[in-house]
Amino acid sequence: MPKLKEIDINYQQIKDLFSQLDFEKKMALLQEVIKDKRYRGHFYAYTEGLAKKYKIPAMSEEKLDIFLHRNN
Repeated sequence: MPKLKEIDINYQQIKDLFSQLDFEKKMALLQEVIKDKRYRGHFYAYTEGLAKKYKIPAMSEEKLDIFLHRNN
């Protein structure tokens, strides 16, 4: 795996490789990614930025679920 850091890989290549995995392997990889404590911090910072960008008001979980799944 250390050799991977020396290779230039772009997002599309990662996306293509990920899409070739079967469902169980995708879930296992996602579980490994979210174990990293930095991931959670980055994830919440990213989603807070999206909420500000799209002016999504603070809502209860139920109202947010309805808001995110409504038909446009």
